[in-house]
Amino acid sequence: MAITFTSLSRIESLNKLAEGGEATIYEYDSKRVIKIFKPNVDLARKEQKVNYFISIKGQFPQNVIGPEEVVTVKGKFVGYAMRKLVDNEDLHMLTKPKYLTAARLSNQDVLQIITDLGLHLGKLHSTGVIVGDISDYNFQMNGKCDYFIDVDSWGFEGKYTPDAYTELFTCPDSYAANGSIKFSKENENYNFAVLAFNMLTRIHPFGGTYLPDKNLSILERMKRKISIVGAHKGDIKIPKIIGSWKWMSPQLEKDFVEIFEQGKKMDITPDLQELLKNMKYCSTHDIHYYSKFNECPLCNENAKVKAAPVVAKVTQTANGPQITIVFSGVDCAYILSNVHYLTGTGEAVHFETGRKFAIARGKRVDFSNDGKVVYVADDDTIEVYDANNQITATIERMHKSNYLVKDRNVYYVDRGNNLVNLSITQYGNMPKYLGQVYNSLFEVSEDGKVFSASMYPKTAIITTSDYTFEVNYSGRINEYAIKYDKATQRWLFVYQMPNGKYRTLVFAKNRIEYDDDVIMYNAQPLGNIDFFNNTIYDPADGRIIGTNIIKNTAKEFNCSVVDESSRLQFTDRGFKIYNKNNIYNYG
Repeated sequence: MAITFTSLSRIESLNKLAEGGEATIYEYDSKRVIKIFKPNVDLARKEQKVNYFISIKGQFPQNVIGPEEVVTVKGKFVGYAMRKLVDNEDLHMLTKPKYLTAARLSNQDVLQIITDLGLHLGKLHSTGVIVGDISDYNFQMNGKCDYFIDVDSWGFEGKYTPDAYTELFTCPDSYAANGSIKFSKENENYNFAVLAFNMLTRIHPFGGTYLPDKNLSILERMKRKISIVGAHKGDIKIPKIIGSWKWMSPQLEKDFVEIFEQGKKMDITPDLQELLKNMKYCSTHDIHYYSKFNECPLCNENAKVKAAPVVAKVTQTANGPQITIVFSGVDCAYILSNVHYLTGTGEAVHFETGRKFAIARGKRVDFSNDGKVVYVADDDTIEVYDANNQITATIERMHKSNYLVKDRNVYYVDRGNNLVNLSITQYGNMPKYLGQVYNSLFEVSEDGKVFSASMYPKTAIITTSDYTFEVNYSGRINEYAIKYDKATQRWLFVYQMPNGKYRTLVFAKNRIEYDDDVIMYNAQPLGNIDFFNNTIYDPADGRIIGTNIIKNTAKEFNCSVVDESSRLQFTDRGFKIYNKNNIYNYG
């Protein structure tokens, strides 16, 4: 069977949910979406693969979101229909502490998701499938359920090769001398091990800083087998917020070492299953651990496991900068912004007024500065509530697109790809259209200046209030930061490249002031950095590193309450430091 349209314009009139380099996703009905390929795609090959998948779809697990019917325009293949997922998230979110806190996912819950993913991957391998792109953005989840997507890029043994892969998750043995990729189940065992370790620990197995050569990229370390779990771990600095992974079973940790540093390519799923069956909770560290240890390995000094120290008291010096605590809430589970925080029971609380608003699963809550306006967002809409908890507006936006709340202004991308500034006033809501965007990353300064990066395939169109820039780039941008320097009126745009390095760009009014990949960052996430007077301030373990991009100099400032997860906000007198559940002034 096929879903037939009389014209492409009829498809384009449907609600657009997402768009990538190869295809666009549209909402077809309440239960299905359609994926329509772009003209630059080899449609003949895609049609063959889609029809083949449909013919054998009964062999696959139910969590495979793949082709169910072909879509044609006047009899010509253009794409396919598949099941619609609701409230789904990229697997990458499992590396975000704030998300884990808000979703109330423990390390045992993450282990459950990864174990199920490994079991399902094994079932696919048994049918001859080679996924190809084993990465944190090629799988999705809903609660604790995992889903396989983008199946039209899969390969099938003896019939089709995969169409995609992600370098940071690809076995170094996969690269042939002629530049092609050698896909195999064995190499995917390696890829899955990288993914599993990354999700379970929130750090890539070749992450951290390799002290003997700080400029060595993640990809080069993968080739040289310099991981954070094996013989070289003593030479690698791990961000303080990552903590210990000694809660794993010794066998699982041993197999990770053999895969990453000894070239073995075993399936670690049985190890994951065994660990999942034997987990015990430690209330001291709020973590589940392998129950066959006599006691929690994070508590047992004989196990030689060091937990990250907890700062209980701030020591101040008479002459140096002073550290004063601004906020420390007993019920605070996570500080969400400079105006509100999250409680352990899932409520958003406004700092100044104490107003509370329950956060439903899959939603995000923001407040205006005075707490009188509440914004509740899901993947498709933003609801605006007044001081009486009455809905005054429902904003429809592009599916899973970025949005920002700046007091009583909401910046979002509507379903026509327009960047919109909606002002909430006592006289009504006033929209202002700021221009067309595409897969936009954007930020707004305190005085309302807008920076927008439209991420077209291989080209980013950067738009500021003064100028438009065209910047070439490659790969998918996962981690990024956009900051405005009010002292120099320059914009900073930093993003992580596919090789693990960071590209730092600084935009003056009519030129790119700085563009290089030599600066390394500690902040996790990257958005925790700040930018003032040409200096990038980066939070590290017990210090703040200031790098001046004009003078090409860097200084370190000792600050005991800072770690890599601290968000920095430069003030005229120093810094405001946002930790998980404390706020400090430093200066």
